[in-house]
Amino acid sequence: MLTSLLKNHHISRSNLAYRLNVTLQTIHNWCSGRVLIPNNKLGILCDLLEDLGVPRDELTGLALNNLASRGVHPARLERRVAQPTPTIMIMTWDLMNPGLFGSIVKLARTTLEGLGYRCMIFDCNGEHRIRRFYINEAIRSGVSGLLMCGVPGEVPDPDDDLLNSLSPAIAKDIACVLVKPWTGAINLPPGVASIGWDSIAAVQMALELLVNKGHTQIRALLSGTGAGFGGRYRGVDQAWKNLGLIFNDEESIIWAGQAGSSEEIKSMVRSSTGVFTPPSNLALLAQMCFENNFRWPRDISITSLGNRDFIPQLSRYPFTFVNLPVGRVSRGAAQLLADMIEGEQFQTGQEYVVYGSSTMVVENLDRGSVTEPRRRTASPYLS
Repeated sequence: MLTSLLKNHHISRSNLAYRLNVTLQTIHNWCSGRVLIPNNKLGILCDLLEDLGVPRDELTGLALNNLASRGVHPARLERRVAQPTPTIMIMTWDLMNPGLFGSIVKLARTTLEGLGYRCMIFDCNGEHRIRRFYINEAIRSGVSGLLMCGVPGEVPDPDDDLLNSLSPAIAKDIACVLVKPWTGAINLPPGVASIGWDSIAAVQMALELLVNKGHTQIRALLSGTGAGFGGRYRGVDQAWKNLGLIFNDEESIIWAGQAGSSEEIKSMVRSSTGVFTPPSNLALLAQMCFENNFRWPRDISITSLGNRDFIPQLSRYPFTFVNLPVGRVSRGAAQLLADMIEGEQFQTGQEYVVYGSSTMVVENLDRGSVTEPRRRTASPYLS
């Protein structure tokens, strides 16, 4: 092969011998094949021939031919182009106040990376305009999937708004999985799946703890900011009605984070015997109890929902809460998205994965924050 290269590109053997600092007979031996080109000369020879105008593909052929003569199979020398690692964008709503979704993001990311995916986490900082920008960025960067962890749509129709914002990604065949509490079926388009826990069942379990202890003066402390899921009440209204409790927006719920809410919460603590609140409001509720000289469960019973990584673990009278299946939801979301990226088709065209009450357990039921309502007497601290 060396002979043809020299002839086709008009390179003299004597000139080549001079440049390589070898004898002319050595070049004759290489050209005839009587002697193989030494490894320490092959690279130098190829560099020199390239300088003299020989194309790289012909030099590659020369090197492969020389190595094949030494018993190296050409297939082993073929360049294999590495396949790009598929990338998934994990979108969060507000990592400054992550709630349960902080743990879900960590577990889902670990699971996806274990499945061979590269993950990027983008936080919306609680702003819908940033959410829309990130969706467009996912399309531009060509991600394989979108995992929306606790990212809501904008009121008054958060579910519709969220799905509409995902339409451009769906049109580009980007698999999308929504991780959200379930408060009722929504019309999922093809290419979008939803996974989460039954929020109504979880709240109902927490309320039943109070009802079974004889409480009738029950209130809920909810976050007044953010869009939430499943409407304004996050399923609390339905759980209330399922237990035969009278639900009234003005009387049953106090909204934290709104103007004048501190005084309303203090008033709620004084007038209620039982309170349900998500874990994000437990610290605020505890502060209001302290300022009113109230102690749980002596003066007021408190229930919540979440998991042990997020609920404050107190040594004395810890909060009683419904432990949500955060681990199952996290790993299930990762596997569901991976299946969709691999092209798995769902028989119904839609995929809901909802973990119900059978996957939830009550923590700290004994010597926790729930007991029978206590008859209250006047106290100078409450005036």
